[in-house]
Amino acid sequence: MLARLDLGGTWRLAFTDWQRFGRPASVEKEEVDEARFIDAQVPGEVHLDAWKAGLIQDPYVGLNSLSARWIEECEWSYRRILEVPAEALTGRAWLNCECLDLNARIVINGVEVGKHANSFVPARIEVTGKLKAGRNVLVVHLESGLYGVSDKAGDPYGHGPDAKLHKRHWLRKPQCQFGWDWSPRLVNVGIQGPIALEWTTDAARLERVVPMATLSSDLHSGTVRVRAFIQGLTDAPVTATLAATLGGVGTVRGAATGSSAIEVKPGLHAYELTLTLANPELWWPINHGAQALYQLTTTLTAGGAALATTTSRVGFRTVRFDQSPLPQGGSRFALEVNNRLIFCKGGNFVPADIIRASIDEARYRGLVDRAIESNFNLLRVWGGGLYEADAFFRLCDERGILVWQEFIFACSRYPGTDEGFWNTIKEEATYHIRRLAEHPSLVAWCGNNEIEQGYWEWNYDKNGAVLPDHAIYHHLLPRLINQEDPAKYYQPSSPYSPNHQSPTAHDVGDQHPWALGFFDIDFRKYREMICRFPNEGGFLGPNSLATIKEALPEGQRHAGSISWQAHDNSIDSWTAPSCTDNMTLQWLGKDIRTMEITELVYWTGLLHGEALREYCDNFRRRMFDSAAAIFWMFNDCWPCSRSWTTIDYRLRYTPAFHPVRRALAPVNIVVSQVGDEVVVFGVNERMESIHGELRYGVFALAGGWPIDKTIPVVLKPNASTRLASFPTAQWTDPKGSMAAAILSANGQLVARNRLFLPFFKDMTWSAAAPTVSLEKGIATFHSATFAWGLALDLDGDAQLADNFFDLYPGVAYRIPWAGAQAPRILGIGNLDAAAPRLTADAAKR
Repeated sequence: MLARLDLGGTWRLAFTDWQRFGRPASVEKEEVDEARFIDAQVPGEVHLDAWKAGLIQDPYVGLNSLSARWIEECEWSYRRILEVPAEALTGRAWLNCECLDLNARIVINGVEVGKHANSFVPARIEVTGKLKAGRNVLVVHLESGLYGVSDKAGDPYGHGPDAKLHKRHWLRKPQCQFGWDWSPRLVNVGIQGPIALEWTTDAARLERVVPMATLSSDLHSGTVRVRAFIQGLTDAPVTATLAATLGGVGTVRGAATGSSAIEVKPGLHAYELTLTLANPELWWPINHGAQALYQLTTTLTAGGAALATTTSRVGFRTVRFDQSPLPQGGSRFALEVNNRLIFCKGGNFVPADIIRASIDEARYRGLVDRAIESNFNLLRVWGGGLYEADAFFRLCDERGILVWQEFIFACSRYPGTDEGFWNTIKEEATYHIRRLAEHPSLVAWCGNNEIEQGYWEWNYDKNGAVLPDHAIYHHLLPRLINQEDPAKYYQPSSPYSPNHQSPTAHDVGDQHPWALGFFDIDFRKYREMICRFPNEGGFLGPNSLATIKEALPEGQRHAGSISWQAHDNSIDSWTAPSCTDNMTLQWLGKDIRTMEITELVYWTGLLHGEALREYCDNFRRRMFDSAAAIFWMFNDCWPCSRSWTTIDYRLRYTPAFHPVRRALAPVNIVVSQVGDEVVVFGVNERMESIHGELRYGVFALAGGWPIDKTIPVVLKPNASTRLASFPTAQWTDPKGSMAAAILSANGQLVARNRLFLPFFKDMTWSAAAPTVSLEKGIATFHSATFAWGLALDLDGDAQLADNFFDLYPGVAYRIPWAGAQAPRILGIGNLDAAAPRLTADAAKR
């Protein structure tokens, strides 16, 4: 079998700016000047090592990321002494580097053995005959990519003036490292993945097993195409046996076995066998069924000896996107899993850290846990980040989270007419299609983020390079999907419309409804959107108070400070005055620049939650004419002062988290104005009908219910049901009241919601003085008047049953509470001088 020597651990690291600090060649020598080196962790990244060595300060705080920019402008040389065992010299040997970022030269004993320039693809370099027993000097020279593209074209590919400098469109690494509205420019460099010496005397090497599981349309027969990529290591073909066993994991039942005699040819080739399983247990998205997983064990034998054994996990499910015509015009865009329509709820997933080497399985587990808490069933992996890690997909498989994965192209033109670039993209795409084929959570591949829209609306069809990358998304990638994993859904871009229609059409395809969120911040307009599959749209709000304080030094913890701007969303800089600051003025009549940081987090967080609730409510009540409520975005890659997220970089809850969690609950109600009526919709994603009691009407902010009706209702399964209505003309005082509905079943609250019409600053608010009591682990809140946006926590660390919730006049609200003392209310949103806007407890924070 293949032997492996892990080369992770402490290496030595030197650098040069080509004027001082030495030269790369000196690092390759037997004897070196140790004063020129610092310790480096492998896997790791240079910013982390430089930070630990005191060369830079914490890049996540203040302006330190700007002070560290010199790192991306240097060449870095990793060095270690490699003790090679004698047996490694008797056969074939390779140096396997899973992630070199970015332009690399690998040198052993002063001889260059390989180069590499794609952080998304491992570098597997044959070193047979280039090693000696015992001491070997191994050096990996790396630069961030900027030197490698210095003489390549910036115009007309780039999107923004800074592209002339970094030319990210040529560089195969996360595009968000070059700066996005929500991420800083922090261009990584380093050995960011495991590195090992491998060797064997075997006649063949098993490189990868790609299991492709499919399910018959009647759901009664499962098939696994076991495709093994095997490298023949001899000059002549070798007779071998490829065998596979499929068995259930845990309580999942069923088994199948198969084997095939194969002739392994010299070089790397694919070999297949097929397993079938009658009546397999099915894999379902969360809340729709169990996540049944089977383990596939594949063995390669030759000459009576086992050469390799690998394990994979597969799940049986069907996936299709229903794009059939709709009676009202346009067409549906709805995901079907196992012949059942699934309303997709979730957020956009970006790299979990701006420094890739800092992302570990614990971070992924925390984020997937938060997605489950949020009532998500889908994460869209955005096309400017990463092909997400095996650990991420394993967790999604286990928890039932669907994944939409994009190829890493975003908001730019790419040099697809360059043969070298084309070939590296082909290698990259092939590698990841094969790597991710086994995961039942992966339901869609998408060619890029917003480049089709760029063709239509951003002059990507003008200014010199006319559609230089069109063939990547419309020819290369779909062809590779068809060859490597044909059962997967693919579309060329997001948003995208079929039949050569504009990608921004709302009645076909998927949508990024950004008509709102940047300059127009009247999120009431979401109520009119008919998007078929909205999978990117949102509003800005704060990170948690604790995260903001950690990111901004003392004296800088206020809107508009220089550190605030460094950690703010860059949309703040698009106009003067700031269009993002205008949100609180337009909605609340408050100036963000006058707010103390605690007050700022409360008020902007309250608005953020309101905006995302409107987004989710609108599309859910249209289920399945609209078939998704996926917002921008779920997580951050570094600590922000203001961002789009419900979970911040420190995995803390932002103020918008609980409003979104409530809006995406499996059973919810939505109050909407439809024509000249106020209508209550019941949204039920469960597979059984829900019988309950609906109280609906209008409550006055000052107390009382001018319209108050109660009826029995039935919410149909996996549907949105119109439950009740009343004429809008009966709602005579929209400035002093809200339409509302409360759904109960068996005497227990199931869901509630309300509808307002004016801007909040234009409503006639009354003071609120809620009471709180605690008995037997239940906190009960009560107010005679409407109390808006009760905050129990601003730091985002507490795992509460609810936060930023309302009290309806005269209606008690109860949540589980683990504390010995009743909860303290930190903030109330009623816009009245007599209302306790922020309590003394909040001010102390």
